[in-house]
Amino acid sequence: ADKIKQLTDELNRAEGQHQQDQAQIDALRRELEALRSKGGAAVATGWTGVPGGAMIAIEGTVLFDSGKADLKSSSKKVLAQVAAAIKQTYPDREVYVFGHTDADPIKRSHWKDNYELSCQRSLSVARFLQSDGVGNYMAACGWGEHRPVAANNDKASKQSNRRVEIFAMNPSGAK
Repeated sequence: ADKIKQLTDELNRAEGQHQQDQAQIDALRRELEALRSKGGAAVATGWTGVPGGAMIAIEGTVLFDSGKADLKSSSKKVLAQVAAAIKQTYPDREVYVFGHTDADPIKRSHWKDNYELSCQRSLSVARFLQSDGVGNYMAACGWGEHRPVAANNDKASKQSNRRVEIFAMNPSGAK
C-alpha cells in the first residue's frame, strides 16, 4: 500500500511538471510567432538580422564562374537552402537580391560593365528562388563595384567583393 501511494504521488508530480512544461512550450511558441509576425528577432540559420529584416551574403564563386551569370550546378544546393529559409522563416517578407562585383573592368566577357554583370547575377538568383517556390514579392538589382566590403587591392579583397546579398525585409510601409 505504501509503494502504491509513493508511485501515485510520483505520477502526480510528473504529470504536474508535464503540464508546467507544456505551458512553457506553448508560451514560447506564442512568443516566437509574435516575433515572426511583426518582423522581430527570428533569424534563420546563416542569416544576419538587419533593421527591418534579415540578410544573407553568398560568395560569388560559390554561385558563378568568373565573368558569368549562369548559376553553377553546385550552387543550387546552397540556394535551395536559402529558398527554404525564406519560405519557412520569412514567407511574408519582400525579397531583395543584390549582385556585387569587384572593381576590375570587364575585359573578356560580353557584359558591358560590372553593373550589367551584377544585375544579371542577381536576376539569376531571383529566378532560381522563384523556381524553387519562393512566392514573395522580389526585386533583383546590381550594385556593380560600388558597394565594396573590402578595398579591391588584392585577390582576397576582390574575392570578398564578388557576392550576392539576399534580404528578406518587412513589406514596404510595414513597421
